Amino acid sequence: MSISMPLNVTNLIQAYFQILEGKIPTNIALQPIMNLTNSTILGYEALARWSSFSPMEIISLAYNYKGLERLESLIVEAILQSRCHIPGPLFINVHPSIANPDLWSVFRGRNVVLEITEVEAIYWEGVLRLRDMGFPLALDDLGTGYATFDTLLQLRPEYFKLDKVLTQSIHVKARNSLLTAMVDHARRLGSKVIAEGIETKEQWHAAQEAGCHFGQGFFLGKPQVFKRNRAIMRNDEQEDKEAALNGQVV
Repeated sequence: MSISMPLNVTNLIQAYFQILEGKIPTNIALQPIMNLTNSTILGYEALARWSSFSPMEIISLAYNYKGLERLESLIVEAILQSRCHIPGPLFINVHPSIANPDLWSVFRGRNVVLEITEVEAIYWEGVLRLRDMGFPLALDDLGTGYATFDTLLQLRPEYFKLDKVLTQSIHVKARNSLLTAMVDHARRLGSKVIAEGIETKEQWHAAQEAGCHFGQGFFLGKPQVFKRNRAIMRNDEQEDKEAALNGQVV
């Protein structure tokens, strides 16, 4: 479907079609995932960005308008431009409908973890296809999906990504108990736990004390749009962050 419109659009649906046509570029932002034991970076999550438009709204439109495969192909192309510049594992979100599992085959053997989120019903045939390709999997936003525990039992992911609803809960005693229980369950399965949505030092300490292996959130590092002329490597800002996490004066 081709619609000719000016680039300066305010309507979300118009923007969606311009994205599919390439008139609004697909950019990739990278957010670090931190090792909570030694404050080093495990890897990065790749997040699609389209100007000032909400990624979740664009992806939802793609699902509703049957354009998800085209949108994901644009995301794959954008990630491929940055992959060789990013150290460590790269975590990439895959819509649970898995419109075309073979689309992700370009990342085989490239240290990529595919994240499955329960925003819609999971297409299990597609998940098994990703498994057959050898991808490690992460169950994203654990604690918010409508069939979370059934999915957890079936998927047996390499990583649990605990939703920010748990990480940021004000019910501290119950939160800490659940964090500890999830870490214990993950260890029994041979999985690792990533606490998402860490935005304060207290939340970081809670995740660390519960035994969460890794963390992600604004306190540990905000998403930054990837630019090929700016290497994603250790820099002064990251050194300051690691010093702060280790209790040093910065």
